[in-house]
Order: sequence, then structure tokens, then C-alpha cells
Amino acid sequence: MIGILGGSFDPIHFGHINPLYDLSEEFNFDEIRLIPTYISPIDKTYYAEYKHRLNMVSIIASSETNNFIADNTENIKEGVSYTYETIKIIKEQEKHSNICLILGLDVFLNIETWYNYKDLIEETKIIVLNRPNIDINLIKNMSSKIQDKIINKKNEFINAEDSKIFLYTSSNLNVSSTQVRRLIKEEKDISGLIPGSIASYIRRNNLYKGKE
Repeated sequence: MIGILGGSFDPIHFGHINPLYDLSEEFNFDEIRLIPTYISPIDKTYYAEYKHRLNMVSIIASSETNNFIADNTENIKEGVSYTYETIKIIKEQEKHSNICLILGLDVFLNIETWYNYKDLIEETKIIVLNRPNIDINLIKNMSSKIQDKIINKKNEFINAEDSKIFLYTSSNLNVSSTQVRRLIKEEKDISGLIPGSIASYIRRNNLYKGKE
């Protein structure tokens, strides 16, 4: 199974990284692809250029301690980055239908606003990661189409031939990219929030100074 985690990664931090180690082991992913968003469908502002966000993801993926892959599909495709289209491209390239989308709970709660979300949930397995300070009971406000897809047993999720949604609770560091950028701007300590290699890259390229 191939895992897909998209995001701004502006910058990537331990809140992104740590849960993926747990997921990779528990779900036996062949690989987990980290896909920086090229152009946001909701006009989100990026504080580092795409090349820097991809480079930071590539640094993390270069470690021999993980099975992560830095994926530039959305840059090659160009235009607005829609998750449905990105996954479709990867399926066609890899000739691999067993794709699993990984989403934070905060992101998942907005999935019904996404382009082609109905096709997405019909064609792709989804793992939803808990997020600190987000009430998981908010899922009850989502459509029955979503709730009918939720499955509680991991083995049934892994072996399901059709698409299902699994709610996954892992050790989760309460950190955000916004927090990291603010601390960098204020010249405060960011150790423990991002890997040292990423902190070094940010310093070398003078990122996030005077931003926000």
C-alpha cells in the first residue's frame, strides 16, 4: 500500500513526521509520499517558495530510517493542486490501485468542500490522524456518505477491497507550521519542533524572517 500525505510543509515539522513512523509500521506501507502543494485551491499563502518546501521534504525523505518519498507531482502537473487529480496521476504512473490518503482531522473535516470529493472517497482509502485540540466528535456533523465509510478495525480496513475511512490515534506533537514560523521570526528556540537538518536549511536560506 502506498501512503499519500499532501500539505504545505511550510516548513515540515515533527507534527507531520512522527505520526508517519507509527503509520508506516502499523499499516506496513510500501512507501509514504510527501507531496508539497504547488498552488492551493483556496488561495493559501505560502511563506517559502515551492522549491524550498520540496527541498525540505526531500531532506526528510533522504533519511535511511524511513520509507518516505518526496513527490513533486503537483509541480510537474502545474496549475491548481487538487488531491483527486494528484492521486489519479500517481495511480496511473505506478499502476497501483492500493493508495491510501493520509489526512489530519482538521483537514478531513473540510473534505466535503473539496473538488470531486465524492469520487475521492469512493476510490481511495483514507486514514484520518487525530489532531491536538480538534474534537473528533465533529465528524458526526459530516454527511452519512462519509460516516458510512468509517471502519473501526484496522485489519478490516487494510484488507477491504473497497474504499474505507479509518480514524487513527497516534502520539501527536502539538505543533504547527504557523507556530514554527512565528518562533523563527522572533528568533526563539525551535528545537524539538523541527529536525535539526530542517532548521539548518531554514537558516542557510534565510527563510521565514520578517514573514507572517
